[in-house]
Amino acid sequence: MKKYIKSIILTAVGISLLTSCQTELDTFNENPNSPITTTPTLLLSAMEVSTFSTHTSGLIRTSNIFDQHLAGTSVGQLGDIQRYILTEQDVNNEWNTVYGTTLISGHILSRDFAAEFPYYNGIGQVLTALNLGYATDLWGDIPYDEAFKGEEGNKSPKYNTQQEIYARLQTILDAAIVNLSKPAASNTSKPGADDFIFAGNTAKWIKVAYVLKARYALRLTQVDTGAAQKALDYINASGITSNADDANTFFPGTSNGLNQWYAFDNSRANYLKTGAFFVDGLKNTADPRLPFAIAKDDNGNYTGNAANDLDTTSSSYIGLAYADANSSVGMVTYAEAKFIEAEAKFRLGQNAQPALEAAVAASVLKVTGTAATPAFLATATSTVTLANIIQQKYNALFLTMEPYNDYRRTGFPALVANQSSNTKTIPVRFPTPSDERNYNPNATVVSNVTTKLWWDKD
Repeated sequence: MKKYIKSIILTAVGISLLTSCQTELDTFNENPNSPITTTPTLLLSAMEVSTFSTHTSGLIRTSNIFDQHLAGTSVGQLGDIQRYILTEQDVNNEWNTVYGTTLISGHILSRDFAAEFPYYNGIGQVLTALNLGYATDLWGDIPYDEAFKGEEGNKSPKYNTQQEIYARLQTILDAAIVNLSKPAASNTSKPGADDFIFAGNTAKWIKVAYVLKARYALRLTQVDTGAAQKALDYINASGITSNADDANTFFPGTSNGLNQWYAFDNSRANYLKTGAFFVDGLKNTADPRLPFAIAKDDNGNYTGNAANDLDTTSSSYIGLAYADANSSVGMVTYAEAKFIEAEAKFRLGQNAQPALEAAVAASVLKVTGTAATPAFLATATSTVTLANIIQQKYNALFLTMEPYNDYRRTGFPALVANQSSNTKTIPVRFPTPSDERNYNPNATVVSNVTTKLWWDKD
């Protein structure tokens, strides 16, 4: 086997078992450069662990502060994020986790193990598409075609445009579906317990691949007139049928494998609270998810901080459905698939109400463990407009990046920016990391967080 992967992967995989930093996974990829002999098992486990990190730490924290699911306070560094101050130094760790652990692992899986391990490679391709999507949706133009060629002498990769990256996302997922559809006998060995998400169930991975294809197709509603039909076709092809098909994070709850929302709250008390827009929306509609998504505040109530309130620390934090020691968080879910279907059908002039109702019902069941009442579903889904579809999706996809993407893409929900901030405008991107600006002369450098992405034309 080749010797290319950094020793952090071995550290990350010691989690077979989820070995990670006790307090948070944010910086676990900062590591010496000593190489080890790697295997598909190591690479897959490293990709999944680092994806769990990305999905429950800096990128999502910041995105959810911007879209007002969460609120940073003046107690710690998240107060700057609440004021829309996000510097190029602030995002280095997140960039390095995505590129320095997750995507490089996927690259090696594809380069060295594609022929004999198509299932491992296929899962790696799905995870590559998920993380590449995170990167381009926050930074716009990013390196891909020339990335990971340092050993060949290319240490300054050119950037792909976001339009090119979106084309790559679809071809990566197409290749994943082909690999995951191959006969079991084509594999020298198959993933099992080393796949923390589906234990090697390729049928479920294929469903996730199609939902991601639909996610990325629908993202382009402002730049592709065929986006809605493509998204609907991919959802129909996915065969996803229930919450049992969800791709979730996995945290065992041990001291070195804690849910990262739980770990952050316990190590940095009062840095992060829930946002008033989100909390009040759940309260005002008697949403059954409220006591599961939101913890009670110091006075026994459910309260969030307004966009311009950095000083209140008695308000609510994230609830135990998302932020207990071993809580899982959905990354690609059945609920999201049904919301995509609802929006696509609405845009195509078709009946979107059944899909919208199924989406809300799936979310309520996932979060609360109990089916939603007919009365609540009727109230939540009786108005079938783009605004309500996106609002209901906002309520359901708490602690994911999709509501932030939807806000930039559609303008819904109608958030009011922190008027005490410098920009008085909700940021629509992350700045290029300082590591890239300083060390890659081919980087496409954007420092202004109000500069729109390619797919964000409104």
